[in-house]
Amino acid sequence: MGRLRVVHIITMLELGGAQQNTLYTVAHLNRSLFVVALISGPGGILDDEARRLPDLSVQFCAELARPVRPLADFQAYQQLRQMLREMKPDIVHTHSSKAGILGRLAASSENVPVILHTYHGFGFHRHQNAGVFKLYTALEREACRRCRHLIFVSQNNREWAEQLGLIQNCSVSLIRSGVEIEPLLKAKRSDAFRAQLGIEGREKAVGMIACLKPQKDPLTFVEAADIVTRKNSKVKFFLFGDGELAKAVEERSTRMRHHQVFQHAGWRRDIPEILANLDLVVLPSLWEGLPRVIPEATIAGVPVIASDVDGNREIIFEGQNGALAEPRNPEDFAEKILQALEKHWTVDPELSRRIQHEFDIREMVRRQETLYLELASALNRENATSGVVG
Repeated sequence: MGRLRVVHIITMLELGGAQQNTLYTVAHLNRSLFVVALISGPGGILDDEARRLPDLSVQFCAELARPVRPLADFQAYQQLRQMLREMKPDIVHTHSSKAGILGRLAASSENVPVILHTYHGFGFHRHQNAGVFKLYTALEREACRRCRHLIFVSQNNREWAEQLGLIQNCSVSLIRSGVEIEPLLKAKRSDAFRAQLGIEGREKAVGMIACLKPQKDPLTFVEAADIVTRKNSKVKFFLFGDGELAKAVEERSTRMRHHQVFQHAGWRRDIPEILANLDLVVLPSLWEGLPRVIPEATIAGVPVIASDVDGNREIIFEGQNGALAEPRNPEDFAEKILQALEKHWTVDPELSRRIQHEFDIREMVRRQETLYLELASALNRENATSGVVG
């Protein structure tokens, strides 16, 4: 068997966990085993970073975008088919909702031998209109029918996929969405760094790190910050990220009683240093796969208050690395934030070591490499048994 041609497809290279992990994967797949390519929709903050990666073919599908646009989506499907026809991949690995559906359908139409998809979370969720939910799950079932393998980043997502009938004749595996361990361990708390953020003396710093989209519910973070700072104005809140809800966040934060203690800091790439200088991380998502900021914070020794949803439940352990709060309930988040700060919550070192082992990004890539080789070998055996020449 020669080198396998592997193509990853993702909707957009924004600054999110799924996107950063996909970039890490395509950059670190063993080039003695694989010829690697990446297809993405254009306009992401990580586009230039992708272009600079060595030994990687990068193409942008002009019509591939997150919003539902039937005509543009059909054009994106046709463009993906043309790209795959020219690339002739042995394996197509899709990520995110839109690219996951269109990419799997296009790969199947072009008879790609091995098609797999990673669920970093779902594009449909319990908060949607019932009709929209049914449509999206129907599209996912059809895309899954074209798949040979599904990867889940959380056991909760896998169980829900089974309940919804998404897992049909394909095999499945659990591969955690990894993080880079060493930078998190090396970063240290610094008075100078905290001063740059505007944190003075013994002030406490609470941060949210996320893309500002409805899924992450940043407005609950702002509401909770308002409640907390009415009781303790010596706490400062930082929102690291950007996106469609940025304007709404800024408008709401200006109405806080102590609005000067809230800072929307935009996108930042120095996440290890930021975590080292926070006292608490908050993530009020409405639904999740398993967000990388939780293992990152746990490894960095920072407790997390996260919403009680999906994969969050698999990595937040009460009394060891944080607590879970009710989604869309800023009062519950505020209560737990105050409790964490008043009682000086810390992260259990043994749990941190276990998370380091389970979420090592190098292990994530190694497991994907092994999976690709196993799927290709199994297909070759099937073809040999049936007399198909491949």
